[in-house]
Amino acid sequence: MSDHFLQFCVIYEDLHLIKLRVRVVHGEWSAVSTAYVSPSFLTESGEAILHWAETHNEPLNIEAGADTGIGWMTFEFYTIDRAGHARCAIKLATQTRTDGPRPAETSRFSIELPTELGLVERFARECIALGSDFKREARLIVLAT
Repeated sequence: MSDHFLQFCVIYEDLHLIKLRVRVVHGEWSAVSTAYVSPSFLTESGEAILHWAETHNEPLNIEAGADTGIGWMTFEFYTIDRAGHARCAIKLATQTRTDGPRPAETSRFSIELPTELGLVERFARECIALGSDFKREARLIVLAT
């Protein structure tokens, strides 16, 4: 198993919401967060990422949850040069244990992950598959730096 990846999995589901867990591992850095999203979030996000991987002319931003102490994640896909070298910038905030979270109670994590357009396309297809089968996972392989 690679020690450089971004992983989505569903850890809870009901009729109107799913609880999505994201895990990021990049060498010695790692973080986990969750966010509540609609059941269609994975399919819609996967389709948007797939379209971006094909065109990659403008950055793509995806957000899940809210930065209110209940779990939040943002992803920005972009290229860094004309050769199409891709990056995924991630910001995470963890769920807190109180109703009125203190700023220091919410752990935050931010990182830029180097990847390739082909790997982003594969991740998009795995997100779409996860959207129809919540027992699967979607994993973006990240290049070691």
